[in-house]
Amino acid sequence: MEQETLREQYQRANRFGRPLFLERPLIGSPAGPAQAETNTSQIWGHLNSGFLVAYEYTRWYLESLALRQAAMIGDWSWLNKVLITGPDAERFLNYASARDITGQEPGQSKFTPMVADNGKIALEGLTMKLAEGEYLFTQSGALQWLRQVLAQSRFEGVELTDVTPDYTCYALQGPRAHDVLEAVVGEDWHDLRFARFRRTTFLETELIVARQGVTGELGYELLMRTDTGRAHELWRAVREAGRGFGLREMGFKAQMVGHTESNFPTVVRDYLPARMPPEKARSFARLWTSQEELDVLEGDLTEHWCSPAELGWGNRVDLHHDFLGRDALAAEADAGGPARTITGLEWNSDDMSDLYAQLFRDDPSAPPPDLPYGQFRMEYLPVHADGARVGWATSATYSPTLRRMISFGRLDRAVTGPGTELTVTWGAFSTEPTQEIRAVTRELPFLPDRRLTDLTAIER
Repeated sequence: MEQETLREQYQRANRFGRPLFLERPLIGSPAGPAQAETNTSQIWGHLNSGFLVAYEYTRWYLESLALRQAAMIGDWSWLNKVLITGPDAERFLNYASARDITGQEPGQSKFTPMVADNGKIALEGLTMKLAEGEYLFTQSGALQWLRQVLAQSRFEGVELTDVTPDYTCYALQGPRAHDVLEAVVGEDWHDLRFARFRRTTFLETELIVARQGVTGELGYELLMRTDTGRAHELWRAVREAGRGFGLREMGFKAQMVGHTESNFPTVVRDYLPARMPPEKARSFARLWTSQEELDVLEGDLTEHWCSPAELGWGNRVDLHHDFLGRDALAAEADAGGPARTITGLEWNSDDMSDLYAQLFRDDPSAPPPDLPYGQFRMEYLPVHADGARVGWATSATYSPTLRRMISFGRLDRAVTGPGTELTVTWGAFSTEPTQEIRAVTRELPFLPDRRLTDLTAIER
């Protein structure tokens, strides 16, 4: 597909407020032609940039296991990508980000949480320094928020360009990911460190290979130019080369299991972005849940706005530099930190077995869990200790690797110590019954973090 055509389709797909299917189409990922060959589920999820993503290629639990035991390729091309250029690009991004990016080198990526005036996360994502005065930031909602910050700041020498349709974002992850990459590209990648990237050429097309990912495993993200129309061939090449290494394509359903297992809180799924006034938080949430489920959530929902420290990203905040929201985060730090922090919750297996057993009896029962549920759906479950609500459980999923039901818990700090016994209320999404599930707190991540694996130390 020609770049112009893909860009025009992307622009039409992002005319939010226009009627979907009439004036706002859904479009295939740059990998769409290859993905259509193997998406056995024939289910396509629609994400914010208009791209469709396969829900399940084979069986989600086998895809999840392949991530931990061999390798997988997943599609994150729908993530917004914004090019930030100009003489003030670095100073602007440093003001927009709670993390200090001065001194960032070309070819280096940094995770950069961005907060509103109140210190709550408005956006978080990766800032990649392409060259002096040239950066690429990737995350949903990026263009909207960066434009808002730029409009209220003092920086003039900055240009923001939406390049979402111009690049893929294929995630090649897992213990055999490096072997698959070298088999496809035919180059030595042992010396590429975590959070670094470099350019190469594949099928006569520019390809950025970045060592990073949101799975907790050794892995890479492949950003290939789409203007030659050959991006689907890269997906197919990885799939074919990976067969000998046990690689599977990973659909959206299994991708979200990896987020929970590896401690990657996700917007909407685990918290709400503070990108709008409080009175609009509920209307924003309506995009990601049904009206009847929204009606049972109390308050204006700003309780679900979180600071970086609440989500475990306090070490990504540099208070020594001037940035939007700094005063609020400094006040939080002076007070000893946030009232709530994130931890892991392992749900009691006997209670889960009983929950399923109730579904096959005649009496009314709590609703059946959808294991796992999709990312962009709110499912915030009350957590109690000794009868008092102490926070919320989010991202509940069954882990095929752990063979347990797990979730995050955004909990009062007093109950976050490992081994604390709590209860999660399952159900009551509208009028159906509930069931209490015992849970115990666990340190995060649930699985070892292997992203920093030193490949130069491995004998070849």
